[in-house]
Order: sequence, then structure tokens, then C-alpha cells
Amino acid sequence: MAGMTLLVVRCPACGVTLTPGDDDLVVACPQCGAALQLADEGLRPIEIQYAQADLTRPVTWRPWWIFRGRVNLIKRETQGGNRSDEARQFWAQPRVMAVPAWELSIVAAKQAGVQQLKQPLVLNAVPRPSGVRLTPVVVSAEDARKLLEFLVLSVEAGRDDWLKTLDFQIEVGAPELWALAGE
Repeated sequence: MAGMTLLVVRCPACGVTLTPGDDDLVVACPQCGAALQLADEGLRPIEIQYAQADLTRPVTWRPWWIFRGRVNLIKRETQGGNRSDEARQFWAQPRVMAVPAWELSIVAAKQAGVQQLKQPLVLNAVPRPSGVRLTPVVVSAEDARKLLEFLVLSVEAGRDDWLKTLDFQIEVGAPELWALAGE
């Protein structure tokens, strides 16, 4: 019978005991705010940017993977021919694309992600607000990239022109982890 070792996880910055959930990939120390990525090799610091927010009411801070880049529509056909001007115009400019990184159903993740694609964020980083409690990250950067493809497909399938065929390429830089204030 193999033995199991239980480890106490402590924040390397301030020493506070952390209690990550089974699916948590990134947690923020509740005392000092240090962001830590949980990996097989141990804890690794990871940068989290906090977006400027209206803090006049209590908020929940949710993690989002942010990609900066563009979507190239290679082939887009509809049942009535190729009426893809609106889609090509939509994706023509480089944009900020956000993918939810906390635990959500696929339906809720699609709704939140599509909303952010349709109304791109303007991100202004601020120092970590005091007393922030960040919802743990459960979506890896690699899975966020896959989810981004699903969100782009969802935007295009949601158009009212009866999509038949879609081939696209996403050109983005490395993902950034941002905390956005929400309800």
C-alpha cells in the first residue's frame, strides 16, 4: 500500500496557511494578496493584474484570462451564400479577448465570454485593492485558449445569417491573468 503525504501549503511571502480547493490552479493569499500557481513542483508566483473598478459597493473579484490579438476568418460560408462582411468587420481590429477562469458551467462561461467578446474590455491596471478576495482560478491558460476558440465559434454561430462553414485562426500573445470586479 502506497503512503500519502499531506503538505501544509503556506504563502511564501507572508507564511499564512493556504487552503486551496482540489481544482484550484491559482490562489491569492488572503493576507498579503500574493498570487500563487499550484503546480506539481510546488508553488510558483504568478502575476495578477487588478482592473480599475467602482468600489463603492461590495464586489467579488473574478479571474479572467486576457488574450490580446486578432481573429482571422479564413472561410465563412452561410446557407444563403457568403454574407460575411459584418463578421469580417467585427474581427478586423486587434482586440482584448477575455475568458472566464473561475468555476462556471459551460453555459455560464459561454454567456460571460461571449458578452466580453461583443463588448471588449478597456483594462486599466491598479494596485491590488485592500481586502480583495479573489475567486480561485480553475481554468488553465492552455484550456483558456481552447475555450477562446469555442467563444469565437459561439459568436459566429449566433449571427442571424445561418452559418454553414467556418474556418478561423486566432493570433494572440501569451495570456495574462486579470482580476475584474463583479457582482
